Amino acid sequence: MNTLSYIKHVIHDELRAIKEGIKEAKLLTIVFVLVLISLLVYLRPFPDRHIYFLSYHPNSDWSVLAESSAKILNANGLQIEVIHTEGAIDNVARLEDPQDKANAAFTYGAALDGDKIEEIYSLGSIGYEPIWILYNKNKIGEIKTLSELSRHKVGLGPTKSGSYRIAKMIFRIMNIDINDNSNFKSDSMIANQEKLKKGELDAVIFVSTIQDSVTQDLLKSPNIAIFDFKNAPAFAKQFNSFVTLTLPADSISINQQIPQKDATLLATTTSLVVKRSMHPDLQLAILMSARDNNRNAPDLFFAKRGEFPAYLDPSIPISPVAEHFYDYGPPHAMRYLPYWLAGFMDRAWLLFLTIFAIFYPLSKLNARFRKFRFTLKTIPHYKELLKIEREFQNNQLSTLEKQQMLERLDAINTSVIRNEVPIGEESAYFFFLNAISLLKRKIQNT
Repeated sequence: MNTLSYIKHVIHDELRAIKEGIKEAKLLTIVFVLVLISLLVYLRPFPDRHIYFLSYHPNSDWSVLAESSAKILNANGLQIEVIHTEGAIDNVARLEDPQDKANAAFTYGAALDGDKIEEIYSLGSIGYEPIWILYNKNKIGEIKTLSELSRHKVGLGPTKSGSYRIAKMIFRIMNIDINDNSNFKSDSMIANQEKLKKGELDAVIFVSTIQDSVTQDLLKSPNIAIFDFKNAPAFAKQFNSFVTLTLPADSISINQQIPQKDATLLATTTSLVVKRSMHPDLQLAILMSARDNNRNAPDLFFAKRGEFPAYLDPSIPISPVAEHFYDYGPPHAMRYLPYWLAGFMDRAWLLFLTIFAIFYPLSKLNARFRKFRFTLKTIPHYKELLKIEREFQNNQLSTLEKQQMLERLDAINTSVIRNEVPIGEESAYFFFLNAISLLKRKIQNT
């Protein structure tokens, strides 16, 4: 027998012994299978590939950003559908609805009520969004305070938008209720843009990135000035969701000198949020796409490259997946494996390592199952031989009793011959047969 044949026989005997052990320990096997199934259900290794992403109106900065992320996610085998909505508040309301298929969205933590975020997690902030207060300086002159602004016609975003809620929050600090003040009018961002340029509005307030097309158009329009939010740091101290930014002079247009001087801006951050029920691997894939978007963005303005995503707005609870991402980075396996397999390994490796650490030493105790099984079968026969020899030695047996003993020995011999002998146990097999033969001769010779 060559080495390869020997190895094949050893493997065959080991597997047969394990199979027989499983048959004899059915309850233990069933328990093991149930534990394994429960473990797989808990770890959820196979996520759904669909992401329904809520953004804002078509061509908005959020829609453009969502479409950009969709390209990255689609390249990883996911199916992304970008859905246009009324804004930040509407987005969260849909995520909170268990009947709505939407499972990811953009929003502003500053615009949300605490009791409206029970079903969502934050994956972190993905960029700064200034609170733009733009006004017609030729029509109403220079505006220095929010109180002055409230005496003029001000356009706000839709009531379900984050812009509206944030504007309401800011003016409430100044003891001004925009719901009771007829100077404040709610409309779409596009409509407010046109009304301001035509003179139908004196000012507009909205939240957006500086790359937004409406924002860029208004910033470059003649007679439109930027409100210098000089006490923005005080507002940022009052609310964790707010930060202070500086818009440098001439940074919008060097040739047109827009703005003519540095402007202090109050800003918030765009939060990337998901349903709490979203699969962890999908959350990780979205985070990775957000990181790639920031790293490869050609036109960063306020943010630094590599600064986002980051958990800057604590008003929305952070996802455990995102928390692990920020503490330890993405799984190294994502460089070589599909996102879902890399995510599963990242979540399961410690558990499997623990199981291995427990069962491997135990397996070494009975590593040779074939020998263990063979020994287990021969022990009763050895006990029988011992019993026969004691009866023979301690008693004067009749011819009939001797004949009965020989028949018992023949039965044992037949039983042993019928059993398969695992490789490596041939010597033990023939030693046992020799023991039977020796005992038979003793009985026959007396």
